[in-house]
Amino acid sequence: MLEIESVFNSIKVFAGTYGYLKKAQEGRGEVAQLKMEWAQEFLKKLKVEVKIMGKISQRPALLYVGNHISYLDILLLMSYVYKISFVAKSELERWPIIGPAAQKAETVFVKRENAESRMQARLKIQQGLQEGKRIAIFPSGTTCMYETKPWRQGPFVIAKEIDCWVQPFRLTYRPLRTAAYIDRDFFPVHLYNLFKQVSVQAFIEFHPPVKIKGDVGKQCEKWAEWSRQNQWLQS
Repeated sequence: MLEIESVFNSIKVFAGTYGYLKKAQEGRGEVAQLKMEWAQEFLKKLKVEVKIMGKISQRPALLYVGNHISYLDILLLMSYVYKISFVAKSELERWPIIGPAAQKAETVFVKRENAESRMQARLKIQQGLQEGKRIAIFPSGTTCMYETKPWRQGPFVIAKEIDCWVQPFRLTYRPLRTAAYIDRDFFPVHLYNLFKQVSVQAFIEFHPPVKIKGDVGKQCEKWAEWSRQNQWLQS
């Protein structure tokens, strides 16, 4: 019975996403509000219990940076940060339903191995921030359970150049491996297994907004290290 229910719920996620996409395309609601409602509904269906620590800034023109474990990270941020958009790998743009929905949600897509694509993404991020948008970037560039690789400095360079505020965040889950979307995980299978869980606990902490001053490399290292200090929660 649980197996059948998990399959049914996985199908409903795609159907529900398509429903919200159609509403946005047809102008039946503000896109920012539809994004929040979709993310909140998705988390509820997955039985994700969320604990928020710190205060979410209400500033416009804010750059969010933090660690990256799963596609659930995007749902967490989108559920609680109004008018947030994301920077994502270009591969996501080709996903059925999810890709068009991400485009409608003003996602900035980037081919990280392509210098021209990186430059275009940087210009879009700068423009978005200067227009007062809130944009989230995962400087690790990929998902992992325990971050050990250095963060990319690009987001911090942008923040310093245009003098915008940055709000660091850090997050984790229990059970961690169940929530993590890593290695050779396949999205439909991963989603199906999530639905088989009784519940998943998500923890997200927001640091007060900061400005990037001085040496960009040191600032990048500082906030990367801060994001890793949540690992005592991980199990």
